Amino acid sequence: MRNIFLTGGSGLLGSELSKLSDDYGVIFDNPTSQECNILDYASVTRQIETTAGQTVLHCAAFTDVLAAEKNAQKARDLNIVGTLNVLTACQQHNKRMVFVSTDYVFDGHNGGYDESSPLNPVNNYALTKGAAELAVRTYENSLVIRTSFCPREFPHEKAFVDQYTSRDFVDIIAPKILDATKSKTLGIMHIGTERKSVYELARRRNPKVGKISTKEVALSLPRDTSFKLN
Repeated sequence: MRNIFLTGGSGLLGSELSKLSDDYGVIFDNPTSQECNILDYASVTRQIETTAGQTVLHCAAFTDVLAAEKNAQKARDLNIVGTLNVLTACQQHNKRMVFVSTDYVFDGHNGGYDESSPLNPVNNYALTKGAAELAVRTYENSLVIRTSFCPREFPHEKAFVDQYTSRDFVDIIAPKILDATKSKTLGIMHIGTERKSVYELARRRNPKVGKISTKEVALSLPRDTSFKLN
């Protein structure tokens, strides 16, 4: 069995990863947010120092895109300050850091993004994740995973017909993230599936989902964040 230190273990991705532990031969060191408060460096470094694993998988984040527009400070704190605390602790204790970033770091004008494509975030959530990603990339012993996922059951009554993505359901994406985490890969990695509209994705598990356009929401959203996958 292999130990991996996990932040955000109670979130959507963290919970899905925990289900895979036995099949993948992994023991997650998964402290609560009270035990490992990513906004408190002393708390973070104490936990990371004592973990048996050599890899830290940082999933904890502020992920509500709309709420980030209304509460930019909270998004900055969790996504930037929290990530910097984890990063500093990893570097201090010589742990490999795997950071879960987002496809929203791209502006969505073209789609088909690869790992070398330039970043150009278009909303607060994406800006905070992009800033955190750039910081993580200054640490040589790190892997940035750009990805996107939704719950096992699509959570909305309507889905965008004019937004394209490599996103997939969390039970599809989580095993790919765990494979990358268990590997020795460093640098940047895109994880997703084939290009499709969010509506096409939603219909796979909810054939009755309705349609909506990105033009109907008062929020800047990238039009096509699909990946060029090998």
